Amino acid sequence: MKVVYVGDNRNRGNYGCRGTSTALSQLIGKNNEIVGRITGRYDFFDTGELYCVKGKNEEFYTRKSRHKLWKYEKRFLHYYHRFLDRGGRYLLGKHDFASLDFEEAINNLIACIPANPLMKEFDLRQYEFDALVVNGEGSFIFAEKPWRESVIEAMEMYWAKKMGKKVFYLNGMLSDDPHSNHNQKTIDAMQKVFKSCDEVCVREYESLKYAYKYFPGIKVKLFPDALFTWYDVINDAHRVENGRYYIPHSKECDEAYYNYDFTKPYACISGSSAIMEGCNGNIELAIQAYAKLVEMAKKKLKMNIFLVHVDEGDEFLNKVSEITNTPIVAMDTPLVAAAKILANARVYISGRYHPAIMAALGGTPCVFMSSNSHKTRSIQELLNYKEIKEYNLVPNDEECNLILRDALLKIEQAGLRDRIKERAYVLNIQAKELANIVK
Repeated sequence: MKVVYVGDNRNRGNYGCRGTSTALSQLIGKNNEIVGRITGRYDFFDTGELYCVKGKNEEFYTRKSRHKLWKYEKRFLHYYHRFLDRGGRYLLGKHDFASLDFEEAINNLIACIPANPLMKEFDLRQYEFDALVVNGEGSFIFAEKPWRESVIEAMEMYWAKKMGKKVFYLNGMLSDDPHSNHNQKTIDAMQKVFKSCDEVCVREYESLKYAYKYFPGIKVKLFPDALFTWYDVINDAHRVENGRYYIPHSKECDEAYYNYDFTKPYACISGSSAIMEGCNGNIELAIQAYAKLVEMAKKKLKMNIFLVHVDEGDEFLNKVSEITNTPIVAMDTPLVAAAKILANARVYISGRYHPAIMAALGGTPCVFMSSNSHKTRSIQELLNYKEIKEYNLVPNDEECNLILRDALLKIEQAGLRDRIKERAYVLNIQAKELANIVK
């Protein structure tokens, strides 16, 4: 079949976005032709590229686009609308085409494209296709403030069905946000969309339970995350022993040529997907907490420590690296190399989902901090961890001690690496079946 792939998020630096987007694309492409890709460039963040006034027709936007200085006028109007809609009401507000009324959202999008040519990638009318495949990833978190990414992806699913196409929601997570109130309104708006899908596949047990509870009547299946299919890539003969061969442009310096020795035992530390919520917007608190964690890890674990910058939200780790004189694996490190570094660590401490999968592919045990959803619990369940624990994502001294005690126990536990790696192999086999779903 000819497929339009929605949620190809390799435009972001995030390890998970890059890894699972690639892995799922590889699976889909085995039996199908991908004729269109809808990225995450304009569905999640406010990039300043959108000018929209709900209720205006296509002629209005066409006239706007013909203005000689439209490029600059548009930028001014963008900031003006953000000022009018301040207080968090800009995205999904009256100056955004997206909304939970998917019919209205489609009409708004079509109308505003002349003045916003970069939004054209969302326009399904341009593709000759048989099926729409959505990489659900971590987008469908039903927080009090709706995630725009999931709203736009649901709009595309609704639109494809309206056009008579098949729709497959794969690799998905369905979850509340532990830092927010439950959003039943968004769930209600998406009920018909999910019920109309040809297949709905979630990636772990907690999402399956969530679907049974809040989306009754949909036919839902469980397949592990597509990233597990990288088992063979991560465990091939190539070893990452010296980081100097993988230095990204962002980290070129003299020290990078001798600070990244991966031949000796080492541990890795990253942040959490909910770090800003955890420190109430005061990132200095996170910097202080992680600096303390790193210094304590060096003393208690008695091995090399590497910080790993896996997502834009981990930017604060660069300051931690500077304060503690600790090497950091950059976000723009070649992805397979970064994954192999995690897969060969003695232990990995983080509040991240896909990097934990990368670690598991080599048998690396993880000590988990909490995150923006149930994912740091559910990945432990999926990997058959005997005890499921989450630590505070901005740990105090006592919590740092508990994290590192747990890390030492896992490092010393006989057979644990083999069990994790064997389980990852099984999940890799199961995940490969996603290639046979799209048909």
